[in-house]
Amino acid sequence: MRQRLVLVFLLGLPAAPALGDTVVASGDASIARGPDGETWTLLAGGATLTLRAGGTADFALLQVRSPSGKHWTVAPASDTSLTVNGHATVFGQAAAGFVFQSATAVTDGPRLRMDAVYDLLPIGLRVTRHYAVTDGSPTFEAWTTLERTGRRSVKVANLNAVALTVPAGKIHYVTGLQGDNADVAHDTAFTLHSRTLNPGEHLSQGAQGRSSEKAMPWFAVDGSPDAFYTTLLWSGAWSFTADRSATDLALAFGLASMTTTVNEQPIDGPHVLFGVVRGGGWNASAALRSYVLQSLRQGRPLAPLASYNTWYAYGTSVDEDSMREAMARAADLGLELFVIDAGWYTGAGAKGRWDFDTGLGTWQPDPARFPNGLAPLRDYAHGLGLKFGVWVEPERVHLNTVGQPGLAQEPWLATRQGQSGSDHSALLCLAGAAGRQWVLTQLTQLMETVHPDYLKWDNNLWINCDRTGHGHGANDGNFAQVTGLYDLLATLRARYPAVLIENAGGGGTRLDLGLVRYTDSAWMDDHTAPSVHVRHNLEGLSALFPPAYLLSFVIESEGEPIHQATDLPLYFRSRMVGGLGLSFKNEGFSDEDLTAMQREIATYRALRAPQAAAAGTMLTAQAEGTSGTGWDAVQEMAADNPRVVLTWAFQSDPTVTRFTAKPIGLTPQIVYQVWSTDAGALGTSTGADLMLKGIDLSSASTSAAHLLMLTAQR
Repeated sequence: MRQRLVLVFLLGLPAAPALGDTVVASGDASIARGPDGETWTLLAGGATLTLRAGGTADFALLQVRSPSGKHWTVAPASDTSLTVNGHATVFGQAAAGFVFQSATAVTDGPRLRMDAVYDLLPIGLRVTRHYAVTDGSPTFEAWTTLERTGRRSVKVANLNAVALTVPAGKIHYVTGLQGDNADVAHDTAFTLHSRTLNPGEHLSQGAQGRSSEKAMPWFAVDGSPDAFYTTLLWSGAWSFTADRSATDLALAFGLASMTTTVNEQPIDGPHVLFGVVRGGGWNASAALRSYVLQSLRQGRPLAPLASYNTWYAYGTSVDEDSMREAMARAADLGLELFVIDAGWYTGAGAKGRWDFDTGLGTWQPDPARFPNGLAPLRDYAHGLGLKFGVWVEPERVHLNTVGQPGLAQEPWLATRQGQSGSDHSALLCLAGAAGRQWVLTQLTQLMETVHPDYLKWDNNLWINCDRTGHGHGANDGNFAQVTGLYDLLATLRARYPAVLIENAGGGGTRLDLGLVRYTDSAWMDDHTAPSVHVRHNLEGLSALFPPAYLLSFVIESEGEPIHQATDLPLYFRSRMVGGLGLSFKNEGFSDEDLTAMQREIATYRALRAPQAAAAGTMLTAQAEGTSGTGWDAVQEMAADNPRVVLTWAFQSDPTVTRFTAKPIGLTPQIVYQVWSTDAGALGTSTGADLMLKGIDLSSASTSAAHLLMLTAQR
């Protein structure tokens, strides 16, 4: 210990806090209580969070310390605030009326949790601030619980998830789906941006409806030799601000402006993750990936399947015979999952092939097209070795179904200023107990009748409900809807733990780590072609999501036809960076075409194990536009198992014939075997040489997509 202290002093770094007695521990994660009884230190992944919670001084976040020893907080201060009955308060401050009650540390499943409890006695409100860590990730999770202690309800507003002041540095962020702009010539959806604020400048990002409409709820700040990162686990409206002073950045992350009421049931504010990691980039993505898998998903792995979806091939023109034929062809290709998308229910397709709104909310297979229901198709799929999936949109109903016996009732519908937001469909307000229970009943009946292996959960309408009678007020409909959604998904997950759930909300408008807790894959963008656009999305979103969570489809498109494809491996491998899906009529192909597709699918399945646990990072600039520039390259590697490294390199401009792929994060002294999916073994080299010299690639006659696997030999 003395040697460590001397080294820290020589490096000019601040001394580590006095840890005191460890209360709980798991792996490299622990929570300790200091000698003064009021200082709490959370450690994980080499990072340290120190808090003060006790009766002799105000609550404060004292420091966030990176694994390299760098302090990431400017001064001790409370890290959250809220407005109570119209009065702005800072959590844990005696001047605001907070009285300390208790501080404890416990083991909470795979994570360790510290709770600081304070009361606003005259108001009758208990406010508990929670902090959690898990083994292996320098990430801290924080959230606030509000509980009424008196008889009167309490109005709370401006629920802030975290407020920190950190040293100034370049801010990194990712745009959201951007509505229909995703298909213009220059991509705006899911684009990585970097910005350095000047003193006095302000940055504001957020959403008014669903989480990823305009921007992703994720941000990072450079600070040599480290990076700070934060993301909100919230699927609705949110707000982020950054304000630059001469030397610092004041960051605030939480819900968009809203007011809600604390009644009999406690209310949880949004959860936030923040952390510090040496180096940034891939290291930050890897730290998040570790926390996502171990804590948020409680050890439930990501296991993407090679899948087939009917939508782009058939629309709503689906029936029992055509689905059986398509399943047989999908099985022959080596696929693992078959999903019947929108259109299987009574009424769908009444206005044409793409009409999936009509009949929405009937929840009954169309007897004319599926006379035996969907269960026999599930059995047929299983007989072929396929899992079986079904599309659902539980939160929306067509207006012509409303009021019918056993179906959704008009008082359950979400409205804003008396309008449903659509001339033919409506959102069900999940805050209302009756509407939420009806949705759960329909889902349960589907699960018990069909027994699908997979649910594709969509959401194509959103309004912030202000209707009375739903258990929320005029300004918290968004908050109540998201809370109700989480309640539904948690119930479904508990009842059917083996069922895989896809987050397809609005074609990419509800992407966030809050839903990664409950769902196993996410549909990124309804614009799933051309290949370079898909890679652009994957490269941007991999900053915060494990690539294995991100799904896209190979489809027939004007510029990239599957029949007589000019570069079939390029189309498939562009999607393999994430989860590989197919959605085209898999009929009429030559034996050569079928063999080529089978080969790519087999390659994907063979590489899935290392990919499922990996974090992604770009080795180049992000792919641009619909045609791309030069080459773009992506690396995937698991921080806790770096023996296998996957690298994809794509030639977007045929005039740029050569490229050197330089992997990162390899162990310098380890010898790696380099293998190409097309050229086979390319030799061996040390990690140091590979990172310095790279792997030379050139235009190939077979494909513009190169897939390399680096395997540690010892």
